[in-house]
Amino acid sequence: MSRNNSAVIALIITATLIVLIGLTGAGAPQRSSNALANSASLALPPKVTDTPSPTTPPATATPPPPTPTLARRDFNEGDGIKFVPTVYLPGRGPTLPGEMVYSGRRLDVYVGGGTFSPDEVASLGVKAEWALSYIQKRFDAELTRRVSVGVYSTSQAPGKGTRGIAYTYGDTNVRIYYRPGEDQHDALVILSHELAHALQAEAYGKDVQSRSDTVLLEGLASWISGEYWLSLSGATSFQSRARELYQSGYKGNLATLGYGSLDVAYDMWAGFVDYLARTYGWEKFNQLYLSGRGRSPGSADYQGIYGKSFQELYTEWYATLK
Repeated sequence: MSRNNSAVIALIITATLIVLIGLTGAGAPQRSSNALANSASLALPPKVTDTPSPTTPPATATPPPPTPTLARRDFNEGDGIKFVPTVYLPGRGPTLPGEMVYSGRRLDVYVGGGTFSPDEVASLGVKAEWALSYIQKRFDAELTRRVSVGVYSTSQAPGKGTRGIAYTYGDTNVRIYYRPGEDQHDALVILSHELAHALQAEAYGKDVQSRSDTVLLEGLASWISGEYWLSLSGATSFQSRARELYQSGYKGNLATLGYGSLDVAYDMWAGFVDYLARTYGWEKFNQLYLSGRGRSPGSADYQGIYGKSFQELYTEWYATLK
């Protein structure tokens, strides 16, 4: 075989290999840059309107137990951990007392006196934007207007022991109350819980939010906070936390737990919400939330939605915690 013929054959073989490699690469799955999406697949509740659609299929998948490590991770622009890009909400949220120290993609953050320093609150605002991205993805709902966040002294709280409050009926704003030197991660968790209330108002409507059953209102907000909320107890799931509390003696009337420890009540209510969603699906849960008739714990139409009373449902759930 001549040298020229050998060269032609070599070129043909090389070209063929390049084409095959290119085709193989085109069909290979690409790794997402979203580290959270790669680490957990969450069953998200369907978006709802004031009138639930009977044709909306319930969620069939169930989320794996989250790990509370995410909440304490420091997020930096260059660390490769990215969420799906979120829309920048223009304008300004409602003006709050104090000095504005941070304005992000969706949040405007203010600080008053007798609490964390302005620099600490600005840093909290950055972390709150990350937390908001996480809970928006978890709950499959997004803010449509900017929300203002206020960080103030405990002396300005509307009630003794109040750490956070969300005002969702008018111009949405949330406020948290801490003293200088207190745990800033705890403040971030409470802030994520209050921002979850803002997402509830977006998903269900402000009128529904104003009359939602407290068990569902607070339990769902804690559930939406996900890994952030779980990081307070170090639990790996809402069911494992509820089981720990149940086996410690918290097994009475689920509606009255709030008269003892609010921390315990919120944990148990989150476990109950998680149980209802996993067992009966998000479609029925959304209908239940829409049926709220006031803040009284256990007052939603459980019988009409599930064919079982509130007591029957939580007793059924308790049986799984033994």
